[in-house]
Parts: sequence; structure tokens; C-alpha cells
Amino acid sequence: MILFPSLDEALELYQKLIDEFGGSHGIRDLGLLESALYRPQTGYYEDLFSMAAALMESFLINHAFVDGNKRMAFFITDIFLRMNGYKIKTIPKTGHKFIINLTHSSSQRFETIVTWLETHCVSLRDNDA
Repeated sequence: MILFPSLDEALELYQKLIDEFGGSHGIRDLGLLESALYRPQTGYYEDLFSMAAALMESFLINHAFVDGNKRMAFFITDIFLRMNGYKIKTIPKTGHKFIINLTHSSSQRFETIVTWLETHCVSLRDNDA
């Protein structure tokens, strides 16, 4: 069974990220936030990394928050993966560069995210969390 972050968990994460890293608090569009959270749950995506890519891409393009959308895209995806036995394993600079590059590209963004996650994630069962 695949586990998904709830709206309340996403809002709590957003609060923590803004408090820790700075930025303006605020939801710009609750509907876009819900859309981003529920996209991976549509049944269209067949594997965990495709679901994670859908989540990341939706947070990047929906801009549901006043500030911190790129941070949310990265961290909500990592939390989703951790809920399901994986984690993103990369140095912060590499993760940041990947997210920034995604915002400047629209062609094959989803496929790019899937490939990146497949090569930058590790099983929590095989590694120390």
C-alpha cells in the first residue's frame, strides 16, 4: 500500500520550511495545493518514482504558496518517498541545482524528474536513514 502526505502534513511542512529557511508565509491557492497533493493518487502512475515525480512537478508548476514552492517540491517529495521506504540521497547543492534547472525547462520535465529520482534515491532498508 502506497502512503501519501495529507494536506495537514503538507501545511505543517510548509510552515517549518518557511520558519527555518525564510520567506513569506501564505497559501496563494488551496485548490492548487490540493491538486498537487492528489495528482500522484489518480491511478495513472504505475510506480513509486512516477508518483513522486508527479508530486514534485505539480508543486513546481502549481505555485500554491506565496513563497517556498521549490523547497516544498523537493521536501514533500522526499517525505513521500520516506513514507514508502526510500529517500533522496544527494548533497544540498546538487538537489538545489536540479530543482532550479527544472523551473527553466518545460519539455520532458516529468521524465527528467523520474530519471533523476531513480538515480538519486536509496532504499531505507538498505541504508541508515
